[in-house]
Amino acid sequence: MIDTRPIGSECGDPNATTGVPTRIDAHCHSRASDGPAIAALGLIGCPESYSEPEAVYDLCRARGMDLVTLTDHDTIKGALSLAERGFQGVVIGQEVTVLFPEDRCKLHVLVWGITPEQDEQITRLGLRNDVYVFAAWLREHHLAHALAHPLYRQCGRLTRRHLDRCALLFKCFETLNGAHSSIHGPALESYLHSLTPGRILAMVEEQGIEAHWPRVWEKGRTGGSDDHALLNCGRAWTEVRADRPITDGREFFRHVMNARSTSIGSAGHGTLLAHQLTAVGARYFADRVAPGLSPRGRYVASTLLRFAGVDLPRPSKASLALDALRRAVPWRRRRRATDPLLACLRGVIGPTLAAYPGLGAKLTPSGMGVGACLADHEPMADFACDLYDALHRAMAGRTARSWLAASGAKGKATAGLEAAMSYAALELTQAPYLFSLFHQNKERAFVESIGREARASRAQHAPDPCPSTPERPMRVCLFTDTLGDVNGVSRFIRSAADQAAETGRDLRILTSTRFEVPDKPYIFNFAPVLAGRMPKYENLELVLPPVVRMLRAADAMRPDVIHVSTPGPVGLVGLLAARMLRVPVVGTYHTDFPAYIDLLFQDPTFTIAAGKAMRFFYAPFRAIFSRSEDYMASLESLGLKRERMVRLHPGMDTRSFHPRFKDPAVFDRMPPPTFPVAAGRPVFRLLSCGRVSVEKNLPLLAKVWATAHERLARAGVEGELVVVGDGPYRARMEEELRHAGARARFCGFQHGETLAALYASADLFAFPSLTDTLGQVVMESQSSGVPVLVSDQGGPKEMVVRGTTGLVLPGNNPGPWADAIVDLATDHERRAAMGEAAHRHMQAFTFARSFDHFWAVHERVRDHARDGTAQPRAEVHFPAAPGDRGVRTPSHATP
Repeated sequence: MIDTRPIGSECGDPNATTGVPTRIDAHCHSRASDGPAIAALGLIGCPESYSEPEAVYDLCRARGMDLVTLTDHDTIKGALSLAERGFQGVVIGQEVTVLFPEDRCKLHVLVWGITPEQDEQITRLGLRNDVYVFAAWLREHHLAHALAHPLYRQCGRLTRRHLDRCALLFKCFETLNGAHSSIHGPALESYLHSLTPGRILAMVEEQGIEAHWPRVWEKGRTGGSDDHALLNCGRAWTEVRADRPITDGREFFRHVMNARSTSIGSAGHGTLLAHQLTAVGARYFADRVAPGLSPRGRYVASTLLRFAGVDLPRPSKASLALDALRRAVPWRRRRRATDPLLACLRGVIGPTLAAYPGLGAKLTPSGMGVGACLADHEPMADFACDLYDALHRAMAGRTARSWLAASGAKGKATAGLEAAMSYAALELTQAPYLFSLFHQNKERAFVESIGREARASRAQHAPDPCPSTPERPMRVCLFTDTLGDVNGVSRFIRSAADQAAETGRDLRILTSTRFEVPDKPYIFNFAPVLAGRMPKYENLELVLPPVVRMLRAADAMRPDVIHVSTPGPVGLVGLLAARMLRVPVVGTYHTDFPAYIDLLFQDPTFTIAAGKAMRFFYAPFRAIFSRSEDYMASLESLGLKRERMVRLHPGMDTRSFHPRFKDPAVFDRMPPPTFPVAAGRPVFRLLSCGRVSVEKNLPLLAKVWATAHERLARAGVEGELVVVGDGPYRARMEEELRHAGARARFCGFQHGETLAALYASADLFAFPSLTDTLGQVVMESQSSGVPVLVSDQGGPKEMVVRGTTGLVLPGNNPGPWADAIVDLATDHERRAAMGEAAHRHMQAFTFARSFDHFWAVHERVRDHARDGTAQPRAEVHFPAAPGDRGVRTPSHATP
């Protein structure tokens, strides 16, 4: 039977806010925790903590703790050393490792008020091997305790069944752990809130074990920093309020056991864990490695170790001078070159640190006692990212100079090797952040499932006081390499972001570019570490994005789904973020890259390699949007599964591209054409808009226009090709048309109302691309009331009602294109009718409808990922696009 009697008369409201507070950081470690934090560190003999017990005590007191405990792993040596030396307000504690005997699932249980005799009993009786026996022993000795980080899956075996059994075995739960992610807290509170007398009785019957404590549904709550490195002591704590300050640890924990405590402070995050690992590593380095360094090496190490609060004595000036002399003596067979990384570090650390005066102050002798720089987590992480970026830029220039200065193949090989080793060392500095971000999110799916199940079971009885992440509206983070440049992909993304904001959806855009991007609160542009112009595409940018900075941002945003828009460097960061956050990834196949590569290089080896790269990139996606039906077959040919593909309902901003923007005077504001037109004569204008490049099939358009212009001139029609955009083929195209005597006007990139006026004021639009998946410009032109000519290859033809809103022509034959241009240029009535039909046709393709479909697919993917029974790669049934509900879309119509 469950004992439902209260413990004495000390049952109270755990959320009480009256009375005098007494605080204790109930989870701290010292150097007595001498086992490795990670198994791999055991190979080099690195313990999980170097903190001296008295240093932990002093820091806790300085941060406002009234009582102090040390809860070292499976030992009381740390706390006992303080108590034996007479430190006041010390509570002896231990973090006991225990196992479920049936499957070896590991738990940590915090125990306070333990005596040396009881500590010895834990080992002698083998209590760590059986959690049931251990829990009974705790009850027998009336020991205060709490299940530490209850949702942390230490060995990957923890399940809801284990958690329910722990609810019956233990009276208190640690609801705030300063080293574990903040996502644990709300889910755990929801779980504890779901515990009622009736639920406990049901659990007893389900689990086949009795509850060990009276009123076990009333859980005591504890909080602690779980600090291992003297960074966060006293930043998470357990608080009890009474009519007077509590000075006795036993009295304090009686309140805790009677559910009269609260947990307060800061939860953990990836940056915090990274700094803990770095600080422990720094102390290991100072203890084991630094003594063997040269004087110059010790000098550099002593400077860097100060960031971790390690005061490594610097070598004397005499030893430094002697070391410099030894390196410079002429009888040395070979002077070792200065390490490129260290050389660059000396040049950039000062200017970078100058932007962080608070950190700089802590590096001074007087500031060392205030605390380590690593304890200021956000400023230190920002400084580390800035320093990493500055080192990358400095090393890029130094590497180039060293390579050019090196003589002979051997010298260049040596320079290259030194640079490679320096770059490798630089990348290793990111390892603690990357490891910690992934580690902090490894339980995310489990944690959120516990929260959802608990809320569902409790919802019918009482509202949940702690709704957690899944209860908010869905949040999507979209990663893209293209946002600042001008193309259909970037316009689609900008429109999606604006539509989301207008309709109250949470869509956040992450990119990394030097180009200007819209200044919107939902667009996040991270300055590239390195950036350069793409060869042959001077208007495009190739960047090295700041990986850690972007992952930290994604971790803080906590999306439910990640959308990867482009298969570039930023897209790869998006994939990494999805793996880190354990969330599904969705993407859009905007561009047929294998076809692009085939056009650019005309080498099947490169084309095959591009296809394999695309298959590798898109393989993890739960859903892949195709902008057209045509390219779903292309995706399938890459080896991707058809059931994961979704044809996104086409959409555009029909309000921004409209015949009302017609303004023939807009051409007077553009650069002049290659050949002037006599004043007063009407001009037929053929418009082309987009990247001016070979893969857009513009060489065909140049040939077509040279022929059409000549024929129009013979018919007495003044013709002009208007090219909006820029790209690597522009100069050659201008020269070819000038040589052919064909009038053309190159306007460069245009935006906003100017672009809308150019569309609406043209007479005909030509888009000969063979590789576009949709062709946003084809839709924009039709919406502006201008008929279109498109090729019979790729997706744009699906947006044209053949013979009604435009014509679909052979993509590799210039003859029909020239014929169509001449025919429509000389048939004003037909052209006007097609333009009106084109405008009407596009009104069904509003961006609002497209975005609703876009968002619904993401919601379906999120819901499928939340289903605990679903396999990660199982088929998801997606909502149909508005035009696909049993009706053939107009794009399939024939004249």
